[in-house]
Amino acid sequence: MVPTSAVSRRRRDADTPPDAPHETAPDAADTAPDAAPDAASETAPDTAPDTASDTPDGAPDGALDGAPHESWRVAVVVCLAASLLPISLTGGALAAPNVGSEFDSGVAATQWVANAYMLTFAAFMAVTGSLADRIGRRRMFLGGLATFAVAGFVAAAGPSVLVVDLARALAGAGAASVVTAGSAILAHTYSGPRRDRAFAMLGTSFGLGLACGPLVGGALIALGDWRTLFATIAAVATVVLLVSPLILRESRGPAAEIDWGGGLTFTSGLSALIFTLVEAQQRGWTSPVVLGAAAVGAALLVAFAVLERRRPEPLFDVSLFALPKFLAVCVVPTVLAFGFVALLVVLPPYLESVEGADSGEIGLSLAMMTAPALVVPMFAGLLARRLSARTILVLSLAAQALGAGWLATGFHPGAVALVGAGFGLSLAVLDGTAVSVVEPGRSGMAAGLFNTVRLTGEAVGIAAVGAALATLLNSRIGDASAALLRGESADGLATDYTGALAVVLWTVAGLSVAGAAVVWRLLSQSESRSESESESETGSESPSVPEPAAAPATLS
Repeated sequence: MVPTSAVSRRRRDADTPPDAPHETAPDAADTAPDAAPDAASETAPDTAPDTASDTPDGAPDGALDGAPHESWRVAVVVCLAASLLPISLTGGALAAPNVGSEFDSGVAATQWVANAYMLTFAAFMAVTGSLADRIGRRRMFLGGLATFAVAGFVAAAGPSVLVVDLARALAGAGAASVVTAGSAILAHTYSGPRRDRAFAMLGTSFGLGLACGPLVGGALIALGDWRTLFATIAAVATVVLLVSPLILRESRGPAAEIDWGGGLTFTSGLSALIFTLVEAQQRGWTSPVVLGAAAVGAALLVAFAVLERRRPEPLFDVSLFALPKFLAVCVVPTVLAFGFVALLVVLPPYLESVEGADSGEIGLSLAMMTAPALVVPMFAGLLARRLSARTILVLSLAAQALGAGWLATGFHPGAVALVGAGFGLSLAVLDGTAVSVVEPGRSGMAAGLFNTVRLTGEAVGIAAVGAALATLLNSRIGDASAALLRGESADGLATDYTGALAVVLWTVAGLSVAGAAVVWRLLSQSESRSESESESETGSESPSVPEPAAAPATLS
């Protein structure tokens, strides 16, 4: 999903710049706006420092603050572009079975329609923020949006599944640039309460895109086909792209060295890991290609860790994982990715194959899961005033566990709604908690690392759940599983498909319960540590009280 704490990070960094001419304002990341409808996942991290003191080309800092009509146009443009990104994710998941059927492709090639987009979205956000600050946020935003649009048209006209998959990967890279540069543009353009409103608009755009994506995607596929879906999204992106240069102004951040080594090793290592999970569905886990990709991925991620330890200013400060509270908030979206996010991809072919649903009906079914992710955060903020973050996060994982277990007994709208409600409940506190574990000066690094974990978890979750389902189904019915995973009619194999999916869902439920226990434990440790430190500080600040004089000795 679209990363919401990238938004929080840009807003927080811009609110407390050194030598900033703007009047400072309360940071919405610490208050109620975190409970706003910020329903995306998806989500991804830019880690470049950003301040409000940098200057757009040809305009002094703060020049736009006095032109409300002009500046709100900036927010509208960025939000329109952002709303297309989750629609592309859910739309790709809906289109994948149709793409596979048209080209008679294998399981892996079909899965790449959704996985390729999520992979590059997660991987490229590690460096696009730094790149935007260096070459210009407007330029990066326009370049990312142009890449996203061109990739959509290429996918729509794709003559083979390979071309479609490569185009989807290109679209994910463009989406990463749109998110990081767009949030930086908003942080630079606005100040004070107007900045909070702008970022609330951005979060709502992500949420609306996620909630409406299945409905829009299903309707477009039903009216035309999967090519119509990709072409329509690309056409809307092109309209936004043509308007954007007339509204957006260029700005740059402080000159900072881009960690190319860290970005390259992380992106390549994550790509190799996802390749392993996806290709194993078709080649098998003992294939030399799969084993080789796993080894390369592990080596690259180890190299990334070594490189980052030697850098004075690393891409990500992995020492944050030593903080129980930060580790807990990273566990939550990772576990949720194996449920909510992965189900967006694995449910469409099942509903088409076993339930006989068409694209419109599948879109409606998925909307029952995504809509609560938009609505629940609106009310979860009220819970956040009465319940601790620990309780809310544990409840979100418990809701996913119950929903997945219920879904394992048969498809039911209430089950998918419960999974979506669990995801939405977490959004009320996740972003604010992630950046509150460190001092304000390091909040950008914390948000960047959290977003990386979140989007990496989503990319891995989609691939891992898909691989598990394909492996189980193949063990039951052999090569016939490929046709079912493309959404072709199950006929007499419906029981096998349902049984394999049930095993996966019960596993997700068990993982959610285990995750809830881990989060409860970690946050309990964090609270105990905070109380001990508070008592220690109180004791050290209290005036010393002299010991009472000893009582005089009594003579016997």
